[in-house]
Amino acid sequence: MKARTIAAIVAVWTLLALLFAAQLRIDASYAGRSISVSQALVLSLAGWYGWALLSPLVIILARRLGTRGWRIALHLPVALLLTFLKIAVTMALLRRAGFSQSNAFSVANVPLNLVTYTAIVAATHGIDAWRRGREASALLMQARLDLLTSQLQPHFLFNALHSIAELMHSDVDAADRALTRVSELLRATLDAGGRQEIRLAEELALAEKYLEIEQIRLGDRLTTRIDVEPRMLDALVPLFILQPIVENAVRHAIAARSVPGTIVISAHDHDGELSIGVVDDGNGFAADAVERVGLTNTRARLAHLYGTRQRIEIARAATGGASVRLVLPFRT
Repeated sequence: MKARTIAAIVAVWTLLALLFAAQLRIDASYAGRSISVSQALVLSLAGWYGWALLSPLVIILARRLGTRGWRIALHLPVALLLTFLKIAVTMALLRRAGFSQSNAFSVANVPLNLVTYTAIVAATHGIDAWRRGREASALLMQARLDLLTSQLQPHFLFNALHSIAELMHSDVDAADRALTRVSELLRATLDAGGRQEIRLAEELALAEKYLEIEQIRLGDRLTTRIDVEPRMLDALVPLFILQPIVENAVRHAIAARSVPGTIVISAHDHDGELSIGVVDDGNGFAADAVERVGLTNTRARLAHLYGTRQRIEIARAATGGASVRLVLPFRT
């Protein structure tokens, strides 16, 4: 942990202690009791620094227990156990330091201690969510830049423009359609904005634009099929999540061979989850294949967006080619 972060944490707990010390002085004056400034400071610092020392443990427990389902109920006994443990230790130290039972009793405010535990847990989850949001945004930006770079590669543009130039002599409408698809795909890459998720129907439309361009280049060698349950079309998926997977299928299963091949994109309900598959009938994965950057980035994006509620399954397809399946939470 950086020194600046530690200093900020100490400053927060010290500020709380100073505010509590002022409150102790006010309460004592209303109750007709006498408490000096130094006594109020020692009592408040002992109480709040106790939680400062316990906070790393509370943070670990907050992340382990989470706030979902039955696990949230476990926070109550944990909070009570830590509260009474902290009160017992603090009271014993204060009595050994010469404080009377009545003065030290202010540290044994059980409701305040339970609220402090709850605040640490809430702050932990809030900060973690903020960090995940920042990291997910960075990954999305990287995915957009990677996608734009791959589409601006000279090899891609050369092949696309070469196919369009040939079509200009035989099928002007097809050439015009291909140019339109190239411009639409590049525009969509740049104009997607800051959205993390889009409807599956929109994501499929982006993938189809790319496949139409490749269809012009590869001709009859490329056959594509979309098999999607209608109600899955409104499901939310990460932006550009299909593009690197579809590109890999075209590059390694179709373009690398001289025989025709097929790519199937599917989306179905899988036990209440969204299952998206990209399957080809190519030669499958090589035994020593290394996971490429696109798929590594896809794994990282899914982990940051959905935590453990997602998975990527890679296997040899029944067709003999490669099968990549994304399983995501189903949300509309």
